Amino acid sequence: MLHKTNLFICWFLMTLFILLPGIAHQGAQLGLEVFFKRLLPYLLPYLVVSQWLLYELYKRNKWQSHVGNSIKIYAIGAFGGFPTGAATISTLAQSGMIGKRHASHLLGICHAPSPMFVVGVVGSQFLLSPQTGITLMVILHSINLIFLFFLHAFVPLPTIKKNENVVKTVNSPLSEGIHQTASILLLVATTVVFFTTISTVIRESLGFIFGEIPHHITIFIFSLFEMTAGLEIANQLYQMEPFFPILAVAILSFNGLSIHMQIMVLAKSAKLSLKPYVIYRLVHFLLFVGSCYFFL
Repeated sequence: MLHKTNLFICWFLMTLFILLPGIAHQGAQLGLEVFFKRLLPYLLPYLVVSQWLLYELYKRNKWQSHVGNSIKIYAIGAFGGFPTGAATISTLAQSGMIGKRHASHLLGICHAPSPMFVVGVVGSQFLLSPQTGITLMVILHSINLIFLFFLHAFVPLPTIKKNENVVKTVNSPLSEGIHQTASILLLVATTVVFFTTISTVIRESLGFIFGEIPHHITIFIFSLFEMTAGLEIANQLYQMEPFFPILAVAILSFNGLSIHMQIMVLAKSAKLSLKPYVIYRLVHFLLFVGSCYFFL
């Protein structure tokens, strides 16, 4: 059934791209603009430093099996922004430095946009208030850290032995960090451009069939597929509306299929279960949006 569904989606998208090449090109351009303008400047420096730190710790085997390990992984993911946390977890799980059950839980916990994206883009540029961006960041990480506390307090995570046969030799942590950053950025750019293209083509197709499409439907389509594009469109259409801050929070919390696909690719490379990730993100969405409704 899943195979047939995937085949249908592939043929459906190919048909749309063939029938609407100009719209597909427009969507790809929008995706590239979003990536280079909104994501790359706020992601690249943090990714390099976080991945450099990862391989410095990796080289010296500075990992424990429990709380200290999780705190370091969370710090790296929180600093670098998604999908840095998932990339870090995948690397450590593949090397046997953390157990797969532990890693599967951490996928959903060590998941957050970079501080500069929340403060610099969402706060300063979209909500016109860096202080609001800082408030969002505090609420977001507070919820994640509560999850981390409950994970170690109530979920038994057995101690595992590192598999020396799969541990990669690291001679230059900086070069390894840059190489890993390039891989992550390629994954991010690909998913952002692809899902923004899909959003644009679907939006224009619906407009061709049904005529005028309401703004909220347009925002829903873009936000469903790509978070940053959804925020960009919402900012253009509703920036002056009183409900815009909570709308931006909802889009930021949902993340979009683009980011979830990035996590899925990294998780599958380490053969990690995605069930905990889905549960954590659903609960986080409800808590984050609900908390921001009262604080903003």
